[in-house]
Amino acid sequence: MFERIVKIKRTTYYVPETIVGIAVLVLLNVIVWPANPAYVGIDPNPYWIIVLAIAARYGRNGALFAGTLSAIVFLLHNIAVGGLDVFYDDLWLLRFPFLFILVGFMLGEIKTVFILREEYLTNRVEELENMSERLLGENGIIKEAHRNLTIELATKQDTITILNEITGRVKSLSPDEVYKGVLDSFRENIGAEECSFYEMEGDHLKFRFSLGWKDYYRRPEFYACGDGLIGTAANARHAVSIKDFVLKRHVINEDRPDMIGDSVLAVPIVGFEGHVFGVASVEKIPFLNLTESAIQTAKVICELAASSLNNAYVFRDMKEKQIRDDTYDIFKYHYFVARVNEEFLRSYNYMIPLSAMTFKWPKLASLAQEKRSALIESLITLLKKSLRPFDVLARGPNDEMSFVLLLSTTSGPQAEALKKKIIEHMRSYEFDKAVSDEPIEGTIKITAFDPHTMNYGGDFLARMGLQ
Repeated sequence: MFERIVKIKRTTYYVPETIVGIAVLVLLNVIVWPANPAYVGIDPNPYWIIVLAIAARYGRNGALFAGTLSAIVFLLHNIAVGGLDVFYDDLWLLRFPFLFILVGFMLGEIKTVFILREEYLTNRVEELENMSERLLGENGIIKEAHRNLTIELATKQDTITILNEITGRVKSLSPDEVYKGVLDSFRENIGAEECSFYEMEGDHLKFRFSLGWKDYYRRPEFYACGDGLIGTAANARHAVSIKDFVLKRHVINEDRPDMIGDSVLAVPIVGFEGHVFGVASVEKIPFLNLTESAIQTAKVICELAASSLNNAYVFRDMKEKQIRDDTYDIFKYHYFVARVNEEFLRSYNYMIPLSAMTFKWPKLASLAQEKRSALIESLITLLKKSLRPFDVLARGPNDEMSFVLLLSTTSGPQAEALKKKIIEHMRSYEFDKAVSDEPIEGTIKITAFDPHTMNYGGDFLARMGLQ
């Protein structure tokens, strides 16, 4: 579907195009209508062709250049033919230069808004294309894992059952559940008695989960990449067993010879584009169970886990990009910031009122989870009753600032009136005591747009105390 979208590459040739266009009009004027300098008396004036065309194509900058140049040529042509007396005799002629600049700027500003929207949509399409490519790659990983598992278990009568069991254990959108599922699969499918999982954090591996360990076992909390079987598996991005060291397939770290016995089998979970999520390790397994078939089965389990983890992180990324909080049905903070920048630009360009509120209620964070959730839902319901459909109520950036509210086309005094109304509603339900030990008036802060001290959205957010 994305192939149908055409990206328009906008040139920046409005300077030569404007000059050539006006030169053609001046030449035509001198040859055909010499008695009408600058097309005075011809309605509409042909100079509008240049002003409107450049504004419609290039936006604000092109429009200002075309309008200004048209105005200058208009004035110079009239002065060259009739001198300054032309304007003394008919001052109304000056309306043309003024309108060339004014109308050109207004149309160019409108076109600039559309250009910015087009650029935003183009970037969004590119993001979706990249996500589509990632999902296609993950689909290939799943197909490859399925093929390997089918080959290794083809001789067993319960191949389908085993495949379903493994897939069910490692299929989750929670990374922790996937890691635990890998260890459960090691125990059930290859006979591991003791196993663990180390998650990749930066340039080292950190212990996360274990299965079959005794409470008194003291195993390392961290492994550097390259240390022992676990660190070697992370570096090599493929399964490593104790057999590989016996047969000298890997170089032993001479500084840490004691780390060779950290594991008998270590299998990395490698995701899309070679990213290592972590290493699943088997510390104890019956000797006769450590066969090539068991190693291949462990690799397939980790490949299936990798596909689930890829999906889990894609799901997490998509959820982070959602603009609404599913728990409380209000907007997320990142969407609030984006809307502030958008509404500020509109207010700055057209001098439209803009206000915002911040609600500092840190006492909410100290409540028990169930009570806090019920109170937040009640507060949101109360706030929404006082708001317009297009007002933006969102979660705050942290527990100290519970909510933020953006009020477009609302002046400071209007916001003060709304604040008073909200406080009255809260006091009628005694919510003011539940959210703050201080007077409720001091916990709600209003910020209004000031064109003299604010030049961009960041200034507005800083005034709100959010940057």
